[in-house]
Amino acid sequence: MSTEDLDALPRRVFLDSCTLQTLRDYGCFIWEGEPLDIDDRLHSIPDGVANVEALRKIFLVGERAPFEWILSEASIAEASDKRDRDHLQWALDVLEHTLTCLHESGGPTTTSVAHAKLVDGARFNFLSAKDRQLVRDAVLFNCDAFLTMERRLPRNAQFIQRELGLQVLRPIQHWALLNPWANLWA
Repeated sequence: MSTEDLDALPRRVFLDSCTLQTLRDYGCFIWEGEPLDIDDRLHSIPDGVANVEALRKIFLVGERAPFEWILSEASIAEASDKRDRDHLQWALDVLEHTLTCLHESGGPTTTSVAHAKLVDGARFNFLSAKDRQLVRDAVLFNCDAFLTMERRLPRNAQFIQRELGLQVLRPIQHWALLNPWANLWA
C-alpha cells in the first residue's frame, strides 16, 4: 500500500438511486447494527447480504472520514417517482448534505461539464435514460465513484472509468478499496 493508493480512494461518491433505497431500507442494520431478519429477501439476492454488510462498514468509516455522498435533482426525481413520502424526505435530507459538500468543496467545473456532455454521445447508448442522467450528474459534480447495488451497470465499469474517469463500484468493491485504510479513521 502506498500513498498513491490512498489518494486513489473515492472521496466524492455519487449514490445510485438503488443504493439510496438500500440505505433507507436497511438503515437499522447499517447505522444501528440491528440484525438482519433471517427471512429478509436480501438473503435470496446474489451478494445481497455481503453488499449491505459492505455498506455498513463503508458508512461506519464514513462517519469519521472525509467522504462526500452526492445526489442530484435526477436522484430526487427518481425518489419522487416512488410515491413514498418518507423515502422522498430521506432523499431530500441526503441532497441537503450534497449541497453542503458542493458549497464547501466545489461544484461543476469547465472540465466536468465537458466530460458530462460525453455521456450524451452514442458510445453511452448502453445506459438507460435514468442511468445516463445519474452518471452524467456524477461526472458533472466531479465524483470519483458511482456506488450502485446493480449488477448490470458495473459490467461497463472499465469503459466508464476509461472514458469519464468515474469508477462504478458495488459496495463490496468499494469496501475492498477502503478496507486497507479504514483504521486511519478509527
